[in-house]
Order: sequence, then C-alpha cells, then structure tokens
Amino acid sequence: MPAMTERNLRGIDLNLLVVFDALMAERHVTRAARHNGLSQPAMSKALNRLRHLFGDRLFERRDGRMEPTSRALELSGPIHTALSDISRTLTLRDTFDPGQVFATVRVATIDLHQTTLLPALVAAVRRDAPGLDLQIRTIERQRLHEQLAAGELDLAIAPPLPGIRELRADPLWKDRLVTLIGQNNPLPVPMTLDVYAAAAHVVDAGHVQVAPDGQGISLVDSILAARGLRRRIAVVLPSSAGVPFVVAATDLIATLPSRIARDIAVVPDVRVVPAPLPQVEVSPHLIWHPRTHNSPLRAWLRTLIKRIAAEV
Repeated sequence: MPAMTERNLRGIDLNLLVVFDALMAERHVTRAARHNGLSQPAMSKALNRLRHLFGDRLFERRDGRMEPTSRALELSGPIHTALSDISRTLTLRDTFDPGQVFATVRVATIDLHQTTLLPALVAAVRRDAPGLDLQIRTIERQRLHEQLAAGELDLAIAPPLPGIRELRADPLWKDRLVTLIGQNNPLPVPMTLDVYAAAAHVVDAGHVQVAPDGQGISLVDSILAARGLRRRIAVVLPSSAGVPFVVAATDLIATLPSRIARDIAVVPDVRVVPAPLPQVEVSPHLIWHPRTHNSPLRAWLRTLIKRIAAEV
C-alpha cells in the first residue's frame, strides 16, 4: 500500500481525517459513524480508504473494540491538533464567549470528586456555557496518557501520576494524608510506622495502583519502601465510597487525603487519625495534553475548574 507523501496531499479527502479522529475517540465503528452522521457501511468504506492512504491497518478489532495500531497512535496527536486548528480558525472570534459554544468535553476523574467538585462545576457550566456538554468518565490510570494524547479525553482530575510523560498538570488544592480506623480496631493510636506497615490495608483503585504481586504503587508505598517497609493490601475497592464501611466492619485501615476522608468518613464507628507518615503534601491535579493547551474552550474550562476548586 502506498504511503502518503507531500506530493499527493492535495488529493486527500479531509473528511477521512475526521473519520480517523472519531475512530480514535470512540474505538467503535458504529459509534464513530453516528458521531460523523454516516452509515456503518460508509464508515467501514472510509476506514478502508484510510488504511490505503496510510499504508497501515490503523485499527484492529479486539474484545469488541477497535484498538489503534502503533502507527495510528503516532498519527493521532498531529491529526487531532490539525483538525482542532482548522475548526478554531473557521470559528475564530475576537474574544472567546462560552455562552456561544456548542461542544462536548470529556473529563475523567476519581469518583469522590464527583460528589464535591463536579456538582459546582456542572452548575457553573449550565449557567455560563449552556451549550457545552460534559461527559464525566472514571480514571483509567494505565491508559490516561494514551486517552489524552488521542483526544479520547480533554481533561483529567487525578492524584499525581508519576511516570506520565508530556502531560501538563496544575495542583487544585493542598492536602495531607490521614488514616481511617474502626472504633473497635485494637491497633494503638497514635500508631508507629512499623505498626502501620504491619496492619492490613484497604485501598481504592483510584488512588493506589496495585501490581499483580500485591505491591501497592502510590506515595504511601514509596514512603514505606524508602524505609524498608511494605504494607499488606488486603482489599482493593473500585472507589473510595466503600472504604469507610469496610474499615468500620473489619480490622482493616485506610489512608486517604483528608479532604476525601472528610467527605466520606461519616460512617459510625470510624475514626480519622493522623497518618504515621512524614508530612507530605498531596493534592489532586488538573491534567491535560499540550496539544489542547491553546484551545480557548479548554483553557476557559481549566480556569473555571481551578476557580471552583479554590472555593469548594
């Protein structure tokens, strides 16, 4: 299959690039077709033309999803940026007016920010940008860089994610770690770091990534490892919402940022005590890809989120 060259650029149907961008975002032919107002056969035909154009399969069906090849991932950022630049040029105004926007923005976050930060954000968007639709998704830590790079997500609100390259991030507020412990838990309070590490812990997948061998990968685990300690993670929950209930009913303990603990630890028989860890600052971060940095809409939304975070 011939590769695309500068000489045949004028012969490219730009609609094919729109199709490619939709497939990167949706990872599903039918949904991408609906997004572009095409029939599924027309979408499949466009995909075949894309494959011929770029000399690569681009997408391969796996487990009901159209997963991008390495070549597609390489193309996704430049194509999305080019389409965004074209769209912005065609709709350029002297000043950005959120009240005139009709668009969809995808934001990923851990679940607990959906009960604190997001209600205020949605209220502000409904007031100032009623034509803006928000799609709130759950953080997929291992795919976050790929999702932001491909335009599958516009923003993420998450704990610091070390090792993710090329992303921009701003802290939303300062916080500290606290420990949740049941009223009937016999562990001494305050507890030493050795006692803390030896206890059985419950964590949520939004804050702590757990390796197949049970090793936690988080700030807490890094602190313990630096001192030759390792905690036992006995239970992993999909979200923080169930953490205080498990703590109240068992001998497990949990460690969370104080702001999240304040919002969820309203369960009887749960105490919130200082974590026996060095005083380190923890904060959720607003994370985005550099290719969206100059987008007027996304810049406005980032400013709005940071303003609301300072107030809630």
